[in-house]
Amino acid sequence: MSTAAEPPRAVGVRGGTWRALVDGTGTVIPQDGSAPLAWHVAGDDRWYSPADEPTVRHKWYSGYPVAETRMRVGQGDIVQRVWCVADLGGITVVEFENETPAPVAVAVTRADVLSTRPLGDNPPMGIDLPAGSHVLPLGHKATVRIGLSHADPGPGRLPDDVPGHQQVVRGWETACDIASRVTLADHTVVASMNAARSRLLLGDTGDRELDGAAVIELVRLGETHRDSIIEVVEAVQARLRTEKRSRTLAWDTPHLLATAARACVLLDDDTAAGDIGAAWLRLADRPVQEPPAVMPGGVASVAWTESVLVRPSPSGGLCEVFPFGIPETWWGTSIDCRGLIGDPHRSLSFSVRWHGARPALLWEVAGPAGLVLTGGSADGEWHTADSSGEALLAAHVRSGA
Repeated sequence: MSTAAEPPRAVGVRGGTWRALVDGTGTVIPQDGSAPLAWHVAGDDRWYSPADEPTVRHKWYSGYPVAETRMRVGQGDIVQRVWCVADLGGITVVEFENETPAPVAVAVTRADVLSTRPLGDNPPMGIDLPAGSHVLPLGHKATVRIGLSHADPGPGRLPDDVPGHQQVVRGWETACDIASRVTLADHTVVASMNAARSRLLLGDTGDRELDGAAVIELVRLGETHRDSIIEVVEAVQARLRTEKRSRTLAWDTPHLLATAARACVLLDDDTAAGDIGAAWLRLADRPVQEPPAVMPGGVASVAWTESVLVRPSPSGGLCEVFPFGIPETWWGTSIDCRGLIGDPHRSLSFSVRWHGARPALLWEVAGPAGLVLTGGSADGEWHTADSSGEALLAAHVRSGA
């Protein structure tokens, strides 16, 4: 979990325009100019405010736009969660769960909230709150929800059957997995990929123009428009200009060109994909930088992770698995990947299990026959053209051993 100092992130509904930021204290800050929705808890001894408590812990579920904030109150936690659903034109749902052994009261700082039961409007004692704040009694092990309407702001009834946070997480998981799915023991890597993709799907770019990698990733995620192919080609042209005189290619250039070629295939433009492959062949004999030791943020986290796992060929027919070897921090842990790009016309799924120091690779290629897999730096002797199978790769030796 992170702390309350974490920068705020956007929540919203795909396809909708309403957005809010949720900060590290769980405060919901609508971007339509309306008042923030903050929360405070009355324990049996005093009022607790997330902005002032050192026990506040904040997280995003697997990197998706579903937030959880925990605050210690007495002998347990009060848990607040925030997510958005498309019901009734869009609702931001705010849920409170009492994990303490005693009943508490939760005060929320807006009057125009949807609720499943009548809200108390008695002014709470011992704390200054904005006019119209509501008080929610919350018994031991109880849960209560309120909501902010996107389409019709104002008080009203929150439907009992709005999707819960776990259901919304699964929905975001399905949306982001359209591009690829990676499961690693290092959850920070997976969460960074999920966060980057969900931000793209929400249009959460911080008013910055999308870079080439983001444009290509949106196509992989199924978000296209009539100018998508133009934007993909322009991203490739920009990278080729950058690399024209480079003796060593940037670590993410093979990934960008391969994903761009794949995006062209997805957009039914095989000619553009072929042109990217031809351009790659003019660069393919140049060495490639190793990815940075520390994973970068944003969309670059997708390129970093997938580049560590595979190096697809933008021109087709060849894919290196673990081109730089398996990172030492991943040794001995299970690795599962689905839908990685093998080349413009094929995708690769594989798993790694361990037999002592030797990684066992189980793979499956989707698409026409002809993709050659090699072991990269993980095992320079191994290669296959089989569309599926398993192989025991060379034992790993720790650096300096």
